[in-house]
Amino acid sequence: MTTYYDHKAERLAAAGQAETAKAEAAVKFADAQTKLIAANGEQARENRKAKKNEKRENAERRAKALGSAAGWLSGHVVELALSVIVVVPAVMAWTAMAAYGKDVYGPVGWGLPLFSEAAMWAFAFASHAARKSETPRPTGWLQVGIWFFAAVAGVLNFIHGLTMPDGGVGDGVVMALVSVGGVVAHQLITAAPMRTRRSAAERRAARTNRVAVRRVTRMERAAVRRAVGELATDGTVRLLYTPGMVTLEGRLRSRLVPTVVPGLPVAGEDAEFDAELRALLDEASEPSGTAQTPDTDTSAGTTVDPAVSVHLDRVRQAIRDGDLPAKPSRRKVQAFLGVRAGTAQDVIRELRRDDTDGNPATPTAA
Repeated sequence: MTTYYDHKAERLAAAGQAETAKAEAAVKFADAQTKLIAANGEQARENRKAKKNEKRENAERRAKALGSAAGWLSGHVVELALSVIVVVPAVMAWTAMAAYGKDVYGPVGWGLPLFSEAAMWAFAFASHAARKSETPRPTGWLQVGIWFFAAVAGVLNFIHGLTMPDGGVGDGVVMALVSVGGVVAHQLITAAPMRTRRSAAERRAARTNRVAVRRVTRMERAAVRRAVGELATDGTVRLLYTPGMVTLEGRLRSRLVPTVVPGLPVAGEDAEFDAELRALLDEASEPSGTAQTPDTDTSAGTTVDPAVSVHLDRVRQAIRDGDLPAKPSRRKVQAFLGVRAGTAQDVIRELRRDDTDGNPATPTAA
């Protein structure tokens, strides 16, 4: 049986538990408040730090921009000064032409500077862009456009100054000079740098080089005229040339003539050595002319190559005329004919055969 005291004890215990719960809730609330205050303080510090960094970065950017601007200005003082010379005359001429156009054409005359002033500036800017591009383009016709429209602007401004109520020749000249002065200054500023003057030795070398190039060109053209063609199976033709040392003869229509340069080895040193060796072997193998040698007609059936025959006839005629000795050496024959050593040796062989047989060899039929 529950008594009054038991109920009272239970009520006291429940009240104690409720107080304990309230105390715990108050502690938790205080902890939460402390954490919130700490978090708010950390965020505030982060915000202040971020603002400070942003201000520092902005200050650094402004200082860098000012430094870059100051550096550019210090490096372009001349360009800035010259731009005044370009811009001021252009503005004065533009306003003068606009007023003159209004007087002549009425309200639409305000557009007259688009023809007189803007045209020459458009050509001037196009010429400058062509010179400064990665692959420079020709500016010849652009220069023609600049100076044509500059002349047009100068004439129109001169007429304007001459026909003004209080104007005259002086006013016209001033207005014309102001009109074209800006574009002239622009062209002088943006023009390509002048080439340095070459020395006298460089000019002489350049002239000599031009003469050499012209002579090489003439020789190449003469060689092409003399060349023969090798026809391939596909119908194409390859030009073939006779190698060797040549010179030019004739003025209107030059032709190549074989020649020998004294002091220089002739073309085909190996061929010359082989020819001389063959000549020595031929001399060693020739019969000695003793009684044991059969007396036969060595000229019978002997033929001469047509090309050698032509040279042989020239040498025979030179011997008869006294231009060559009766028994010329191979070098003298080569120098006289201007041919290779092998060809000269063939001619010498035929001459020796003439001396042995007593009659010249007959050429083959072509």
